[in-house]
Amino acid sequence: MNITTIRVTKETLQKLKDIGKKEETYDEIINRLLKYAKDNQNKN
Repeated sequence: MNITTIRVTKETLQKLKDIGKKEETYDEIINRLLKYAKDNQNKN
């Protein structure tokens, strides 16, 4: 597994924490959001 670091503001980090599920990693949260965005991009 390749790992990298991304910079986010403390506000963005808190938003990720707020929508994350217990024991969910930031990688899992971001991937869930990306999947949601992709699945819903053509529904406008």
